[in-house]
Amino acid sequence: MTAHVPESASLGSQEAGLADELGATFDHVAVAGRRIRDMLPLWRDTLGGRFVVGADNPEIGWRAVRLELGGIWCVELIEPLPGSAFLDSYLRHRPEGGLHHVTFFVDDVRAAFERFAGRGYEPFGADHEWFQMFVHPNRAGGVLLQLMRRMSHGQDYRSVMTVEDVLAGRGYRGTGVSSP
Repeated sequence: MTAHVPESASLGSQEAGLADELGATFDHVAVAGRRIRDMLPLWRDTLGGRFVVGADNPEIGWRAVRLELGGIWCVELIEPLPGSAFLDSYLRHRPEGGLHHVTFFVDDVRAAFERFAGRGYEPFGADHEWFQMFVHPNRAGGVLLQLMRRMSHGQDYRSVMTVEDVLAGRGYRGTGVSSP
C-alpha cells in the first residue's frame, strides 16, 4: 500500500520553498541564557551533547559553546560577556533564557536577502561582504532567523580546547575573562 502524497507536498511542486531555491541547509539552533554553565547539565550531561568548539565575540559581546548531538553540530549555547548589553533585552523578557536564533547556511546571502525582501519578510543586518542576514523575530514566529554564507565546519577544536577553556575565556578569540 502506498501513501497518498498531496501534489503541493511533492518534490515536483511548482512552488519551491526558499530553502530549495537557495540551497539552504540547517546549521544550528542557539539557546541563550545568563550562564552557559547553567545550560550544560541539560544539553551536555543529560542529552549527551559533545563539545566541539567555543568562542568569544568581544565586538558584539557574547560567548558561545557549540555541541554536537548525534554527530551533528546543532546546538550553540550563548551567554553575554561580562559588561555587555548583548542579550539584555532578550533576557529581560525571558529571564530563564530560551531559543534565541535558528541558523541556515546559503551559498548566496545577497540572493537570500532579495528573496526574503521580495516576500515581505523585511530582512536586515547584511554587511558589505554579504556574510549574513537576519529576519526579525516579529516576522519569524518569535525566533531570530539567521542566514549565513556557507562555510565548512573546519577543524575539530576538541584536541586544542575544552569547554572549561572556553568558560575561562580561552576559547577561539577568547577574552581571558571567565564566565560567571
